Amino acid sequence: MLLAASTQRTIGLVILAIVFIGGLVYVLANIRSARSEIGSEIDLASNRRPYLQDEQLEGRKLDLALGSSLVLLTITAIALPLYWLGEPGRHSGRDEDTERIFIARGEEIYVSGAQCVDCHGPDGSGGSAPKTITSESGEFVAQVAWKAPALNTVLSRFTEDEVLHTLNYGRNDVMAAWGAAGGGPLTDQQLEELIYYIRSIQIPEETIRLEVNDGVASGVSEEILAQSLQPWAVAVRQARSVKDATQRAITLAAREQFGFSCADDPDLDICAKDSAAQQVLTAANAAAAEPLAEAVQEWLSEAAAVRERAHAQALSDDATLREEGNENRWRNAALELLSTPGAVSGDDLYRKYGEILFANEAANGTYSCARCHTYGWSFDAVGPYTLEVNGTDQSILKVYEHGGGFFGPNLTGGSTREQFETAGSHAAFIEQGQEIGELYGRGGSGGNGQMPGFGPNLEDSPVGPTFGNDDEFSYPALLTAAEIDAIVAFERNL
Repeated sequence: MLLAASTQRTIGLVILAIVFIGGLVYVLANIRSARSEIGSEIDLASNRRPYLQDEQLEGRKLDLALGSSLVLLTITAIALPLYWLGEPGRHSGRDEDTERIFIARGEEIYVSGAQCVDCHGPDGSGGSAPKTITSESGEFVAQVAWKAPALNTVLSRFTEDEVLHTLNYGRNDVMAAWGAAGGGPLTDQQLEELIYYIRSIQIPEETIRLEVNDGVASGVSEEILAQSLQPWAVAVRQARSVKDATQRAITLAAREQFGFSCADDPDLDICAKDSAAQQVLTAANAAAAEPLAEAVQEWLSEAAAVRERAHAQALSDDATLREEGNENRWRNAALELLSTPGAVSGDDLYRKYGEILFANEAANGTYSCARCHTYGWSFDAVGPYTLEVNGTDQSILKVYEHGGGFFGPNLTGGSTREQFETAGSHAAFIEQGQEIGELYGRGGSGGNGQMPGFGPNLEDSPVGPTFGNDDEFSYPALLTAAEIDAIVAFERNL
């Protein structure tokens, strides 16, 4: 289509050039012929000068006029259909060129204008932002690195209207307000260009699945390493403990001596111990790699088997679920069983799977619920700190209370069962998310559009012009139905 638009433009320019040159020649010829008449107006006046005879007018002169008209009519008859046929290509070419320009401008804003890259990483792959944590009374607690989510999947989580709202007004007192409507420096045009760039970096479903699965595998690995009594797992735990201790000693030494670094004196006792501890940990990880990978696959297979048992039990309770059109009822019936402790063999392992998905570390928590519903998770509040917290050498939290609430509401104490009467409606909400101005649940909560959707995002009214795509289109789901079911089973038992 772009080629058609270019050809059409070329033909138009050629015709324009011919008309222009012809007009110029006509004007020059008339100017030249008019010079002999200056001072002889009476003798050469048109109505006093003899003109061509009838035979001449109705002969060669008339043939020339009619022939010229025929040529012009032929050009018009050919040019107009060609123009009409090339019109879609011209529009498509304009759209593609506009999109290319807007994406380039949006990238410039992302990289150097608003410098979104500093927090969200190259190509929107995720990063971190500095954040000061304070107490309720405003006292300093800690300076932390806040996990900034990936933006290369943001249009699977939110509509473009919701993304624009966040760009305009910020989010969670961490994401700044960038739009003029929220007091920021960017105009509506610049925000639209930024959205064009964000569209261009969305990753395909295959990549999303790989990232989610890698995050889940990492979470399952940690669960196995923490619980397993296998020698290779015990060796890794012991090696980690020693490494943590030596690293802590180095951190304390660095606080006592400004500019301290093991790179300057690697033979120092604590530095040598840390180096040796790292070698032991590396060897332990290498020895555990193969059996751990096998254990992870077995664990995940058992979690999938629990879901299959729930589906089989639901079908045993109601044979009509197998009938065509009842697929969603079947899924919801099984989900009710998975959400009920003791209803299905292995349900506790399945809910642990849901917890791992709930707190998936992949892409800085892009696919997780803990980012919003667990205090401290977004800034690793239970991890080791290289600074003091209120003068004390400790982490902010000992353990996370998953679902305890933070930016998102508290999910513990059976609140999800109170909000959603059925596990199916709970799952549907996680899939669809919350739209701006739309309430959800039995209590009619929400309305701010801040809860993302983890199912496919059907987007039929984007903020910017959807060049070349007037129909409904979709961005891929972040989580599968099976993954969302596991999260629902976990949340409904908090």
